[in-house]
Amino acid sequence: MLVALVLVAGSSATANAQTTPAPMPELRADLIVGHRPAIQVGAGVQIPAGIYVRLGLDGADGMATGARTAGTSSRADARVDLLARFLLDPFRQRAYGLSVGGGLSLRAEPGERARPLLLVALDVEGRRSARGVAPALQVGVGGGLRLGVVLRRAARRAR
Repeated sequence: MLVALVLVAGSSATANAQTTPAPMPELRADLIVGHRPAIQVGAGVQIPAGIYVRLGLDGADGMATGARTAGTSSRADARVDLLARFLLDPFRQRAYGLSVGGGLSLRAEPGERARPLLLVALDVEGRRSARGVAPALQVGVGGGLRLGVVLRRAARRAR
């Protein structure tokens, strides 16, 4: 009975290792609307943390689009995000994938020091192209309303 238990545990561990996708790169363009509006482009990686969760680490750089802060002429604007997303359909049984997430953002704005912000986001991911890229739209709140277009390398099992 002990041998059977070890064999079953080993086969389920192997099955889990085969179903967890590898880290996937992404490119993104974001519009941040609010008190400090900005346009940014960036890149990052989505790291699987199980079947249902992806940890995203993204960096973006761009320019502030609002009025300049007194004492500075810089329009540079940048951020780093750490976002955990929960996938509602991780095996992509539907044409579009939906995920919700939360995390932290560190944003450096003109005339201000970098400051941490809470981040909440909703993603809708489209079908994977023949080249293995899946487009996504992301709406979030973190330092203002965020609207993003994302191109992700999709897992092989995704549609």
